[in-house]
Amino acid sequence: MKPSLRMHGLVQHINAVAQQLGLDMLTVKKEYIFRTWITISAPLTYAVFGVYWGFIEARRHWLEGIKSCIMLGGLVSGSAKLLTILLRHTPIRDLLYFIIKICEDYEQRGVDFIHALNFGIDRVYKIQRIIFVGYSITFLIMLLMPLVLLFYKGIRITVMPYEIPGLSIDSNIGYGLTYLQHTVPEVVGGIGFYLGDMLVLLALNQIQTFADIFQLKATALNDALERKEQSRYVCNVGEYKDFNIQALLMDLINWHQLFVDYCELVERIYDNLIAAQVFAASVSIVICLCVNLNEFDLISAIFFLVSAYSMSVYCIVGTQIEFAYDQVYQTVSCLSWHELNCEQRKLYMMMLQRAQNMKIIVLLGIVPLSLGTALQASELDFCFGNLLAKNNI
Repeated sequence: MKPSLRMHGLVQHINAVAQQLGLDMLTVKKEYIFRTWITISAPLTYAVFGVYWGFIEARRHWLEGIKSCIMLGGLVSGSAKLLTILLRHTPIRDLLYFIIKICEDYEQRGVDFIHALNFGIDRVYKIQRIIFVGYSITFLIMLLMPLVLLFYKGIRITVMPYEIPGLSIDSNIGYGLTYLQHTVPEVVGGIGFYLGDMLVLLALNQIQTFADIFQLKATALNDALERKEQSRYVCNVGEYKDFNIQALLMDLINWHQLFVDYCELVERIYDNLIAAQVFAASVSIVICLCVNLNEFDLISAIFFLVSAYSMSVYCIVGTQIEFAYDQVYQTVSCLSWHELNCEQRKLYMMMLQRAQNMKIIVLLGIVPLSLGTALQASELDFCFGNLLAKNNI
Protein backbone atom coordinates (compact mmCIF):
# COMPACT_ATOMS: atom_id res chain seq x y z
CA MET A 1 0.00 0.00 0.00
CA LYS A 2 1.25 3.49 -0.86
CA PRO A 3 2.32 5.67 2.06
CA SER A 4 -0.23 8.30 1.07
CA LEU A 5 -3.05 5.75 1.27
CA ARG A 6 -1.82 4.51 4.65
CA MET A 7 -1.57 8.06 5.98
CA HIS A 8 -4.99 8.91 4.57
CA GLY A 9 -6.43 5.86 6.33
CA LEU A 10 -4.81 6.92 9.61
CA VAL A 11 -6.22 10.45 9.30
CA GLN A 12 -9.65 9.03 8.49
CA HIS A 13 -9.44 6.84 11.59
CA ILE A 14 -8.63 9.86 13.75
CA ASN A 15 -11.50 11.80 12.16
CA ALA A 16 -13.90 8.89 12.76
CA VAL A 17 -12.97 8.96 16.46
CA ALA A 18 -13.51 12.74 16.48
CA GLN A 19 -16.94 12.33 14.88
CA GLN A 20 -17.99 10.10 17.78
CA LEU A 21 -17.59 13.21 19.93
CA GLY A 22 -19.24 15.53 17.39
CA LEU A 23 -15.88 16.98 16.33
CA ASP A 24 -15.31 16.56 12.60
CA MET A 25 -11.65 17.44 12.03
CA LEU A 26 -11.74 17.49 8.21
CA THR A 27 -14.76 19.71 7.62
CA VAL A 28 -14.17 23.26 6.41
CA LYS A 29 -16.53 24.80 8.96
CA LYS A 30 -17.01 23.16 12.33
CA GLU A 31 -20.57 22.52 13.41
CA TYR A 32 -21.95 22.16 16.91
CA ILE A 33 -24.30 19.17 16.96
CA PHE A 34 -25.88 17.30 19.89
CA ARG A 35 -22.81 15.09 20.43
CA THR A 36 -20.60 18.19 20.47
CA TRP A 37 -22.57 19.66 23.34
CA ILE A 38 -22.46 16.32 25.19
CA THR A 39 -18.66 16.41 24.82
CA ILE A 40 -18.47 19.99 26.07
CA SER A 41 -20.71 19.16 29.03
CA ALA A 42 -18.46 16.29 30.21
CA PRO A 43 -15.65 18.44 31.72
CA LEU A 44 -18.18 20.99 32.94
CA THR A 45 -20.08 18.27 34.81
CA TYR A 46 -16.98 17.11 36.64
CA ALA A 47 -15.89 20.69 37.33
CA VAL A 48 -19.22 21.51 38.99
CA PHE A 49 -19.97 18.32 40.88
CA GLY A 50 -16.34 17.42 41.61
CA VAL A 51 -15.42 20.77 43.15
CA TYR A 52 -18.68 20.92 45.12
CA TRP A 53 -18.22 17.40 46.46
CA GLY A 54 -14.56 18.08 47.21
CA PHE A 55 -15.48 20.98 49.54
CA ILE A 56 -18.06 18.84 51.33
CA GLU A 57 -15.65 15.92 51.80
CA ALA A 58 -12.78 18.17 52.89
CA ARG A 59 -14.86 19.35 55.85
CA ARG A 60 -15.04 15.77 57.11
CA HIS A 61 -11.40 14.82 56.52
CA TRP A 62 -8.60 16.20 54.37
CA LEU A 63 -7.96 12.81 52.77
CA GLU A 64 -11.55 12.55 51.56
CA GLY A 65 -11.24 16.00 50.01
CA ILE A 66 -8.09 14.97 48.16
CA LYS A 67 -9.80 11.80 46.92
CA SER A 68 -12.38 14.02 45.25
CA CYS A 69 -9.58 15.75 43.31
CA ILE A 70 -7.74 12.71 41.98
CA MET A 71 -9.09 13.32 38.48
CA LEU A 72 -8.40 17.05 38.55
CA GLY A 73 -5.42 16.51 36.26
CA GLY A 74 -7.64 14.63 33.82
CA LEU A 75 -10.05 17.56 33.87
CA VAL A 76 -7.26 20.02 33.04
CA SER A 77 -5.70 17.94 30.26
CA GLY A 78 -9.09 16.96 28.81
CA SER A 79 -10.26 20.57 28.78
CA ALA A 80 -7.00 21.65 27.11
CA LYS A 81 -7.46 19.04 24.38
CA LEU A 82 -11.09 20.02 23.81
CA LEU A 83 -10.31 23.75 23.67
CA THR A 84 -7.38 23.17 21.31
CA ILE A 85 -9.54 21.16 18.92
CA LEU A 86 -12.37 23.71 19.01
CA LEU A 87 -10.30 26.90 18.83
CA ARG A 88 -7.61 25.66 16.42
CA HIS A 89 -9.76 23.54 14.15
CA THR A 90 -8.60 25.12 10.89
CA PRO A 91 -4.80 24.90 11.56
CA ILE A 92 -5.19 21.27 12.67
CA ARG A 93 -7.20 20.41 9.54
CA ASP A 94 -4.64 22.12 7.29
CA LEU A 95 -1.83 20.29 9.08
CA LEU A 96 -3.48 16.90 8.49
CA TYR A 97 -3.94 17.62 4.77
CA PHE A 98 -0.36 18.89 4.53
CA ILE A 99 0.98 15.62 5.99
CA ILE A 100 -1.03 13.63 3.42
CA LYS A 101 0.24 15.87 0.59
CA ILE A 102 3.86 15.32 1.61
CA CYS A 103 3.29 11.56 1.42
CA GLU A 104 1.69 11.91 -2.02
CA ASP A 105 4.58 13.99 -3.35
CA TYR A 106 7.51 12.00 -1.99
CA GLU A 107 6.21 8.49 -2.59
CA GLN A 108 6.90 9.17 -6.29
CA ARG A 109 10.57 10.04 -5.75
CA GLY A 110 11.89 6.53 -5.35
CA VAL A 111 12.06 3.48 -3.13
CA ASP A 112 14.18 5.19 -0.45
CA PHE A 113 11.58 7.89 0.14
CA ILE A 114 8.78 5.33 0.21
CA HIS A 115 10.70 3.36 2.83
CA ALA A 116 11.25 6.50 4.95
CA LEU A 117 7.55 7.43 4.76
CA ASN A 118 6.41 3.89 5.59
CA PHE A 119 8.85 3.71 8.49
CA GLY A 120 7.40 6.94 9.91
CA ILE A 121 3.83 5.67 9.50
CA ASP A 122 4.79 2.40 11.22
CA ARG A 123 6.02 4.45 14.19
CA VAL A 124 2.66 6.21 14.42
CA TYR A 125 0.77 2.92 14.25
CA LYS A 126 2.90 1.46 17.05
CA ILE A 127 2.15 4.46 19.25
CA GLN A 128 -1.52 4.26 18.28
CA ARG A 129 -1.72 0.64 19.41
CA ILE A 130 0.04 1.43 22.69
CA ILE A 131 -2.29 4.35 23.43
CA PHE A 132 -5.44 2.47 22.40
CA VAL A 133 -4.65 -0.62 24.48
CA GLY A 134 -3.55 1.44 27.49
CA TYR A 135 -6.61 3.68 27.58
CA SER A 136 -9.02 0.83 26.77
CA ILE A 137 -7.78 -1.37 29.62
CA THR A 138 -7.62 1.36 32.27
CA PHE A 139 -10.96 3.00 31.45
CA LEU A 140 -12.74 -0.36 31.16
CA ILE A 141 -11.38 -1.32 34.58
CA MET A 142 -12.61 1.98 36.02
CA LEU A 143 -16.09 1.38 34.52
CA LEU A 144 -16.43 -2.31 35.37
CA MET A 145 -14.77 -2.50 38.79
CA PRO A 146 -17.68 -0.77 40.63
CA LEU A 147 -20.11 -3.30 39.12
CA VAL A 148 -17.86 -6.24 40.02
CA LEU A 149 -17.55 -5.06 43.65
CA LEU A 150 -21.30 -4.45 43.82
CA PHE A 151 -22.34 -7.88 42.56
CA TYR A 152 -19.71 -9.97 44.33
CA LYS A 153 -19.09 -8.12 47.61
CA GLY A 154 -21.99 -5.69 47.90
CA ILE A 155 -19.58 -2.73 48.08
CA ARG A 156 -20.77 0.44 46.40
CA ILE A 157 -18.09 2.72 44.95
CA THR A 158 -18.53 5.33 42.26
CA VAL A 159 -16.75 5.57 38.91
CA MET A 160 -15.94 9.26 39.36
CA PRO A 161 -14.78 10.57 42.76
CA TYR A 162 -17.99 12.46 43.58
CA GLU A 163 -21.66 11.93 44.31
CA ILE A 164 -24.56 13.84 42.83
CA PRO A 165 -26.40 16.01 45.41
CA GLY A 166 -29.84 14.59 46.10
CA LEU A 167 -28.97 11.06 44.95
CA SER A 168 -27.88 8.61 47.61
CA ILE A 169 -25.71 5.73 46.43
CA ASP A 170 -27.14 3.62 49.26
CA SER A 171 -30.39 3.23 47.29
CA ASN A 172 -30.51 1.17 44.10
CA ILE A 173 -32.10 3.96 42.06
CA GLY A 174 -29.65 6.57 43.32
CA TYR A 175 -26.66 4.34 42.68
CA GLY A 176 -27.91 3.41 39.20
CA LEU A 177 -28.50 7.03 38.18
CA THR A 178 -25.12 8.05 39.62
CA TYR A 179 -23.38 5.25 37.70
CA LEU A 180 -25.08 6.25 34.43
CA GLN A 181 -24.18 9.90 34.91
CA HIS A 182 -20.56 9.00 35.69
CA THR A 183 -20.38 6.79 32.60
CA VAL A 184 -20.93 9.74 30.24
CA PRO A 185 -17.89 11.86 31.25
CA GLU A 186 -15.84 8.68 31.68
CA VAL A 187 -16.52 7.45 28.13
CA VAL A 188 -16.22 10.94 26.62
CA GLY A 189 -12.98 11.47 28.53
CA GLY A 190 -11.48 8.17 27.37
CA ILE A 191 -12.31 8.83 23.72
CA GLY A 192 -11.19 12.45 24.03
CA PHE A 193 -7.85 11.50 25.58
CA TYR A 194 -7.21 9.04 22.75
CA LEU A 195 -8.22 11.61 20.09
CA GLY A 196 -6.08 14.39 21.52
CA ASP A 197 -3.04 12.16 21.94
CA MET A 198 -3.33 10.85 18.38
CA LEU A 199 -3.53 14.35 16.90
CA VAL A 200 -0.50 15.55 18.85
CA LEU A 201 1.65 12.44 18.45
CA LEU A 202 0.88 12.15 14.72
CA ALA A 203 2.13 15.72 14.21
CA LEU A 204 5.19 15.21 16.43
CA ASN A 205 6.20 11.94 14.77
CA GLN A 206 6.30 13.59 11.35
CA ILE A 207 9.30 15.58 12.60
CA GLN A 208 11.27 12.32 12.68
CA THR A 209 10.01 11.39 9.22
CA PHE A 210 11.00 14.78 7.83
CA ALA A 211 14.45 14.34 9.38
CA ASP A 212 14.80 10.99 7.57
CA ILE A 213 13.81 12.62 4.27
CA PHE A 214 16.36 15.37 4.93
CA GLN A 215 19.07 12.74 5.37
CA LEU A 216 18.15 11.15 2.03
CA LYS A 217 18.41 14.50 0.28
CA ALA A 218 21.74 15.20 2.00
CA THR A 219 23.05 11.80 0.90
CA ALA A 220 22.19 12.63 -2.73
CA LEU A 221 24.04 15.95 -2.44
CA ASN A 222 27.04 14.30 -0.79
CA ASP A 223 27.24 11.73 -3.57
CA ALA A 224 27.29 14.51 -6.15
CA LEU A 225 30.02 16.35 -4.24
CA GLU A 226 32.12 13.19 -4.03
CA ARG A 227 31.71 12.61 -7.78
CA LYS A 228 32.86 16.18 -8.33
CA GLU A 229 35.93 15.52 -6.21
CA GLN A 230 36.74 12.30 -8.05
CA SER A 231 36.25 13.94 -11.45
CA ARG A 232 39.20 16.26 -10.87
CA TYR A 233 41.56 13.30 -11.14
CA VAL A 234 40.31 12.27 -14.58
CA CYS A 235 39.15 15.51 -16.24
CA ASN A 236 41.29 17.55 -18.59
CA VAL A 237 42.60 20.93 -17.56
CA GLY A 238 39.84 23.53 -17.76
CA GLU A 239 37.07 20.95 -18.02
CA TYR A 240 34.21 21.44 -15.55
CA LYS A 241 31.34 19.20 -14.54
CA ASP A 242 28.51 20.58 -12.39
CA PHE A 243 26.86 17.28 -11.32
CA ASN A 244 23.64 19.24 -10.60
CA ILE A 245 25.06 20.36 -7.26
CA GLN A 246 23.28 23.73 -7.24
CA ALA A 247 19.85 22.15 -7.69
CA LEU A 248 20.52 19.49 -5.05
CA LEU A 249 21.78 22.10 -2.58
CA MET A 250 18.75 24.35 -3.10
CA ASP A 251 16.43 21.35 -2.73
CA LEU A 252 18.13 20.46 0.57
CA ILE A 253 17.97 24.06 1.85
CA ASN A 254 14.30 24.38 0.91
CA TRP A 255 13.46 21.14 2.68
CA HIS A 256 15.38 22.26 5.78
CA GLN A 257 13.38 25.49 5.78
CA LEU A 258 10.17 23.47 5.51
CA PHE A 259 11.39 21.25 8.36
CA VAL A 260 12.03 24.27 10.61
CA ASP A 261 8.69 25.90 9.71
CA TYR A 262 6.84 22.65 10.37
CA CYS A 263 8.41 22.26 13.83
CA GLU A 264 7.46 25.82 14.75
CA LEU A 265 3.92 25.34 13.40
CA VAL A 266 3.37 22.17 15.46
CA GLU A 267 4.60 23.94 18.58
CA ARG A 268 2.29 26.92 17.96
CA ILE A 269 -0.75 24.67 17.54
CA TYR A 270 -0.17 22.20 20.36
CA ASP A 271 2.06 24.04 22.85
CA ASN A 272 -0.64 24.65 25.47
CA LEU A 273 -2.07 21.17 25.04
CA ILE A 274 1.29 19.45 25.54
CA ALA A 275 2.13 21.59 28.57
CA ALA A 276 -1.28 20.99 30.14
CA GLN A 277 -1.01 17.23 29.51
CA VAL A 278 2.40 16.83 31.15
CA PHE A 279 1.85 19.15 34.13
CA ALA A 280 -1.69 17.88 34.78
CA ALA A 281 -0.43 14.29 34.72
CA SER A 282 2.28 15.28 37.19
CA VAL A 283 -0.28 16.84 39.56
CA SER A 284 -2.49 13.75 39.29
CA ILE A 285 0.47 11.53 40.19
CA VAL A 286 1.10 13.60 43.35
CA ILE A 287 -2.55 13.41 44.45
CA CYS A 288 -2.86 9.69 43.74
CA LEU A 289 0.39 8.95 45.58
CA CYS A 290 -0.73 10.98 48.57
CA VAL A 291 -4.03 9.07 48.75
CA ASN A 292 -2.54 5.61 48.29
CA LEU A 293 0.32 6.14 50.72
CA ASN A 294 -2.28 6.79 53.43
CA GLU A 295 -4.70 4.04 52.43
CA PHE A 296 -5.26 2.04 49.28
CA ASP A 297 -7.88 3.51 46.94
CA LEU A 298 -8.72 1.57 43.79
CA ILE A 299 -9.86 4.46 41.59
CA SER A 300 -6.85 6.62 42.43
CA ALA A 301 -4.49 3.67 41.87
CA ILE A 302 -5.91 3.13 38.38
CA PHE A 303 -5.81 6.84 37.54
CA PHE A 304 -2.21 6.95 38.78
CA LEU A 305 -1.35 4.43 36.05
CA VAL A 306 -3.23 6.49 33.44
CA SER A 307 -1.40 9.69 34.42
CA ALA A 308 2.06 8.13 34.54
CA TYR A 309 1.38 6.34 31.27
CA SER A 310 0.28 9.44 29.34
CA MET A 311 3.11 11.62 30.68
CA SER A 312 5.70 8.98 29.76
CA VAL A 313 4.43 8.66 26.18
CA TYR A 314 4.66 12.42 25.56
CA CYS A 315 8.10 12.74 27.12
CA ILE A 316 9.48 9.74 25.22
CA VAL A 317 8.27 11.21 21.93
CA GLY A 318 9.81 14.56 22.96
CA THR A 319 13.16 12.82 23.46
CA GLN A 320 12.88 11.21 20.03
CA ILE A 321 12.29 14.66 18.53
CA GLU A 322 15.49 15.92 20.17
CA PHE A 323 17.28 12.98 18.51
CA ALA A 324 15.74 14.05 15.19
CA TYR A 325 17.14 17.58 15.65
CA ASP A 326 20.55 16.09 16.40
CA GLN A 327 20.25 13.88 13.32
CA VAL A 328 19.60 16.90 11.11
CA TYR A 329 22.52 18.81 12.61
CA GLN A 330 24.90 15.86 12.19
CA THR A 331 23.74 15.42 8.60
CA VAL A 332 24.42 19.08 7.79
CA SER A 333 27.81 18.98 9.52
CA CYS A 334 28.93 15.88 7.58
CA LEU A 335 28.32 17.39 4.13
CA SER A 336 31.41 17.74 1.93
CA TRP A 337 31.06 21.51 2.03
CA HIS A 338 34.66 22.08 0.86
CA GLU A 339 33.53 21.05 -2.65
CA LEU A 340 31.01 23.90 -2.80
CA ASN A 341 31.84 27.18 -4.48
CA CYS A 342 31.87 30.49 -2.65
CA GLU A 343 28.18 31.38 -3.15
CA GLN A 344 27.09 27.86 -2.28
CA ARG A 345 29.14 27.92 0.91
CA LYS A 346 27.29 31.05 2.06
CA LEU A 347 23.98 29.24 1.61
CA TYR A 348 25.38 26.21 3.40
CA MET A 349 26.55 28.31 6.37
CA MET A 350 23.08 29.80 6.76
CA MET A 351 21.56 26.31 6.87
CA LEU A 352 24.22 25.11 9.35
CA GLN A 353 23.59 28.08 11.62
CA ARG A 354 19.83 27.36 11.57
CA ALA A 355 20.44 23.68 12.33
CA GLN A 356 22.60 24.63 15.33
CA ASN A 357 19.83 26.74 16.85
CA MET A 358 16.75 24.57 16.48
CA LYS A 359 13.97 25.55 18.87
CA ILE A 360 13.07 22.58 21.05
CA ILE A 361 9.60 22.07 22.54
CA VAL A 362 9.57 23.74 25.96
CA LEU A 363 6.73 23.31 28.45
CA LEU A 364 5.47 26.78 29.38
CA GLY A 365 8.95 28.12 28.68
CA ILE A 366 10.33 26.28 31.72
CA VAL A 367 11.49 22.71 30.99
CA PRO A 368 11.98 20.79 27.73
CA LEU A 369 9.66 17.98 26.64
CA SER A 370 11.97 15.02 27.22
CA LEU A 371 12.38 11.81 29.16
CA GLY A 372 14.68 13.60 31.59
CA THR A 373 11.82 15.96 32.48
CA ALA A 374 9.53 12.97 33.09
CA LEU A 375 12.09 11.39 35.44
CA GLN A 376 12.60 14.64 37.36
CA ALA A 377 8.85 15.18 37.63
CA SER A 378 8.32 11.61 38.85
CA GLU A 379 11.00 12.02 41.51
CA LEU A 380 9.49 15.31 42.73
CA ASP A 381 6.00 13.80 42.67
CA PHE A 382 7.03 10.87 44.84
CA CYS A 383 8.93 13.05 47.33
CA PHE A 384 6.09 15.57 47.61
CA GLY A 385 3.39 12.89 47.87
CA ASN A 386 5.37 11.01 50.50
CA LEU A 387 5.91 14.25 52.47
CA LEU A 388 2.20 15.03 52.49
CA ALA A 389 1.30 11.49 53.50
CA LYS A 390 3.79 11.35 56.40
CA ASN A 391 2.81 14.72 57.80
CA ASN A 392 -0.94 14.28 57.15
CA ILE A 393 -0.86 17.67 55.50
